[in-house]
Amino acid sequence: MSLRKIIALWIFIVSAGVAIYGFWNLYNQSEIGYWTMAGSLLLISVVCYASGIHHHIISKRQKGLPMLVYGTFVLSAAALSIYIPNPLDLRPWEIYVRIPNSFFFSLFMLLSGLFGAYLSFRPFYDYKKEGAQVGAYYVFYLTLLFTLFPLFLIIFNIVTRGMGGITWEFLTQDIVSMGEEGGVFPAILGTLAMISLTAIIVLPLGVGTAIYLAEYAKKGLAVRVIRTAVNILQGTPSIVHGLFGYAFFVLILFDGKKCLLAGALTLAILTLPIVTRSAEEALNSIPGELRDASLALGATKWQTIRKMVLPPSLPGILTGTVLGLGRAAGETAPIMFTAVYFSGAGTPSSLLKPVQALPYHLLSLYRLVGYRDVEQQAWATALILLMIVLGINFIAIILREKYRQRF
Repeated sequence: MSLRKIIALWIFIVSAGVAIYGFWNLYNQSEIGYWTMAGSLLLISVVCYASGIHHHIISKRQKGLPMLVYGTFVLSAAALSIYIPNPLDLRPWEIYVRIPNSFFFSLFMLLSGLFGAYLSFRPFYDYKKEGAQVGAYYVFYLTLLFTLFPLFLIIFNIVTRGMGGITWEFLTQDIVSMGEEGGVFPAILGTLAMISLTAIIVLPLGVGTAIYLAEYAKKGLAVRVIRTAVNILQGTPSIVHGLFGYAFFVLILFDGKKCLLAGALTLAILTLPIVTRSAEEALNSIPGELRDASLALGATKWQTIRKMVLPPSLPGILTGTVLGLGRAAGETAPIMFTAVYFSGAGTPSSLLKPVQALPYHLLSLYRLVGYRDVEQQAWATALILLMIVLGINFIAIILREKYRQRF
């Protein structure tokens, strides 16, 4: 391995190490001193200077200039950061926040390390196109990891803290002593019943609207109004859906009584835009030539949609439906006004009776933390709710892959 590649490899190792150290301090909210930050950035500057000088001497061209400029920038930023007050007080600007300078040190270490590692690929590949391409892959992989990290962090915390509360009693009994004893069996059944009824209501409505927009509607004012209404409905906060469900379904249709059907109808309105948009996009992804060929063979419009368009678009429709149901499964505001009680509702026995549900049960337990010994039960409830949502997604993945293989 040439000296140029060795130096470039050291730039990547040092920069990646500094970035990981900065990220770890941000995650743990650890205190980091100025000299620790300055020493870490000094290492990046040294290897950047070494790469820039070596390549400039060997090639006698200006390709090493970016490394020299970046090394100078890192050193300058490290020197100027000593003037950051500790803590940084934003109250003179009417922002009631005080940020310790260790936060800025860790953040700058993370960003400078990531960018230094990105630059290391160019001298490693002698500043050819391959270096820029590998550097781009590096950046994209990092964005993927940063996107997935919160998901794995949430799942890890819920699983580790909730497993201790999962017992046979917790899974098979009703709530006792305001959540300190007993379990969540009625809440599990109520959640499953709510999701199932919501799917029965929203699937034909959402897919039917999507079929009309994609296959029958002509471009004009009516279509623009419908799409605008769907977009507005999708952006409406869930608490507004809950208040509407209470004012219309509970007070007007069901004589002021909470019930399972009122909650399912409210959740159906909440998830309808997601199902409609995803189903419409799935239908629009089917090539128009397929429709033309079917119509040319004498099939009617509906036969073409039912036999040629709907089957290959089912994976996309299932994906949208699952996304909507996953959101509905975790919503609390729409059902707390329309369908659920914390205790006393029992197992679901009628569409016109109230139920218990895991999201509202979890909210009620959180309110009792500090007053009663229910923290373990709250984490266990969150774990069960997470398992239900992941189970729905897993079933949808199986069905989606099955239909993809068929079509």
